[in-house]
Amino acid sequence: MSWLGRIWNNSAYRFVIVFALLLGAEVLLYPMITKRWFFLVEGATRATAWLEWAALSLFSDKATLDGNLVHFGHFAVRIIEECTGIFEVIIFVAAVLAFPTTWQKRAIGLGMGIPLLYLFNVVRILVLILVGRYQPQFFEFMHIYFWQATLILMITSVWLLWIFKVVRDDEEGLAPQS
Repeated sequence: MSWLGRIWNNSAYRFVIVFALLLGAEVLLYPMITKRWFFLVEGATRATAWLEWAALSLFSDKATLDGNLVHFGHFAVRIIEECTGIFEVIIFVAAVLAFPTTWQKRAIGLGMGIPLLYLFNVVRILVLILVGRYQPQFFEFMHIYFWQATLILMITSVWLLWIFKVVRDDEEGLAPQS
């Protein structure tokens, strides 16, 4: 067997190769898709801005919304494409599709993971707005460093949750009892 065959037959190496290829394909296709269907990106940014405003409005009358601009008192954030969580979802989708399991389990993973990542992203932005409003000196650090690292942990955590609760538990249930 060739060295390439040995690499491909190793499930860990195969996962990394397939993940990298899928992620690369998604990254190459994303600009073409968003150029053609930019209204979807605009809809996602508006929906995210509206959710942020709605959540803040539950607790304060100081929240206002102007398109994609969410004001909370004297602090405002513009919700842009990068705020929608789409890039985190792209990474997650590549990881789920690359993992060796059934298509049904992959569908469960995507159906479970994408909303969880979006919800986490909405909470992330809410916290950033609160930090910007009440502790503006920490906003830049939270936005650029803390939440970027946390997003990586969140993607990994949701992916591992799917593996442990859907993929592995189901396979353990199918194992013969001794």
